[in-house]
Amino acid sequence: MITELLKETHLDTYLSYFRTEKKKFLLIRCIYGLILFCFFALGILFIKEYLWLMSLPIIFYMGYKIPYLNLILNKKKRDLINSYLFPQFLGSFLALLSSSGNVYQTLVETAEYTDDPLRSELNNLIEKIEQGNNRDDYLAFADYIGTSEAYMIMDMIYQFSEYGVQKEAIQELENYIHTLQENKVDELIQQKMIQMDKYGYMPIFISLFLTLGFAAVIFFYFFQDITKAINIL
Repeated sequence: MITELLKETHLDTYLSYFRTEKKKFLLIRCIYGLILFCFFALGILFIKEYLWLMSLPIIFYMGYKIPYLNLILNKKKRDLINSYLFPQFLGSFLALLSSSGNVYQTLVETAEYTDDPLRSELNNLIEKIEQGNNRDDYLAFADYIGTSEAYMIMDMIYQFSEYGVQKEAIQELENYIHTLQENKVDELIQQKMIQMDKYGYMPIFISLFLTLGFAAVIFFYFFQDITKAINIL
């Protein structure tokens, strides 16, 4: 993440994903940088440690990077949510498709049972289909999900819309969705176990941080006394 934060290689991709204008995003970055700059500048002037004024450009740079860090974290959070909403969407779609047999109508009905943020993107796909049934729109929806499985499944759904629903293809899709749901359950269990391990290390890190912080305060206190004694001599 640090390398990505410094190079910003996916800036345009993130801005396009969240539908954010580049000029507006640049303004937000400058505001963050100036707020952090002014806050630390006032703090330095208050404690009268003027040598720290040299660090203000770095402080501004850190504030300038905060909005991009938010983009990265929000993108990861959105991808995680969609990775679990997508199998649920497929389950509802498959159940409704067997009764209606029409892909467009099924997508409209499935949107009612789909949670945000996936619902808004699904409604966007439905609006595009109303203007014309285009394979690229289905793949754009898969690109929003961001998994390799989504591309294959959405391509199958497009094939249903063009050539009709075949029983064998429905069975294949159903098996694939079942496997996808099982994988997500296993992944969720594994993540819970990792989180439990992290929580186990947290008290150790807190104790270590408090100990080092206390030692740093004591050292700084005695260092000031030593410095004053040297100056007197």
